[in-house]
Amino acid sequence: MTFRGKTNSTATALGTPPPSRPPSSRRRRIRVAAVAAGIAAVGLTLTTVFAFGASASTQKANRSGLAWASGVYLPNATPASIDAFGAWRGTPVDVATVWPSRASWNDIVNPAWLYQRWQGSPVTVAFTEPMLPEGVAGVTIQACAAGSYNSYWRQFGTNISVYGLGNSIVRLGWEFNGNWYIWAATNPAAWVQCWQQIVTSARATAPGLQWDWNVNRGASAGLADPTLAYPGDAYVNSVGVDTYDMWPAATTASGWNSQLNGTQGLMYWLNFAKAHGKQFAVPEWGNILPGTTAPGSNAGGDDPAYVNDMIGFFQAHSAILSWESNFQ
Repeated sequence: MTFRGKTNSTATALGTPPPSRPPSSRRRRIRVAAVAAGIAAVGLTLTTVFAFGASASTQKANRSGLAWASGVYLPNATPASIDAFGAWRGTPVDVATVWPSRASWNDIVNPAWLYQRWQGSPVTVAFTEPMLPEGVAGVTIQACAAGSYNSYWRQFGTNISVYGLGNSIVRLGWEFNGNWYIWAATNPAAWVQCWQQIVTSARATAPGLQWDWNVNRGASAGLADPTLAYPGDAYVNSVGVDTYDMWPAATTASGWNSQLNGTQGLMYWLNFAKAHGKQFAVPEWGNILPGTTAPGSNAGGDDPAYVNDMIGFFQAHSAILSWESNFQ
């Protein structure tokens, strides 16, 4: 297999409309060796699969022709730019990963500009949703757990459904086991209750949404054991893990093995998904340029071997892999 690579930077500031990927406290520039034209050479043919836990009556084939749904994040993505990326890599994109703004409740509940952009698109949209707005004083996970914000999430479901996006993926409170977002699960019991309140409220008005419980790979500073914040099988459709070529870099066999089989590595979370009867997802993956992230992260740089390793991992576990999204 051969894979091409090119350089892109993640967005670093909010605009109007804001970029799809707002800045985080870990501001990352990502250099991704993406899957190239001719990905069909891996030997996978167009396969009818169950999409995101759908029933047999709603099964559909992926546009990519892969046995899993293959996605991408592009800064300021549009349906046209997603299609252009698919043409560049040689296979259509199945999932577009996007971000709303997150300063206010209105940013979360009614990002009309974002819904209008993706209304009618043939791709599945993965909305990366905060559990709390970052610019509103006094909001807490504990208040969420008590149901104080349920009306916002019922309205969220109403609004997303109006635009025909009521079957989208929701990456709610992503990377909660880290300590870089205000919804960090430092109190896992309250966090679980908050998640349950949100999902129950949104399902009242958008029952078709698919909820991805999304950890950061490896032991993280916010919550040593993320399974303490698992909301329960009834509230989760897929188990997702964000993983990049760092902590440690996969530039050696031992580095890749650490990412794959180490503490809370890819296999740990894949097996966790299996144990709970859930599909597995990799909502964020890609290469990291050295010098653009935290010291000691051992960023792998432009590392085609890492991409080949990830594609091999996807192939080996395609029966449980629901979707993945490569970051450009």
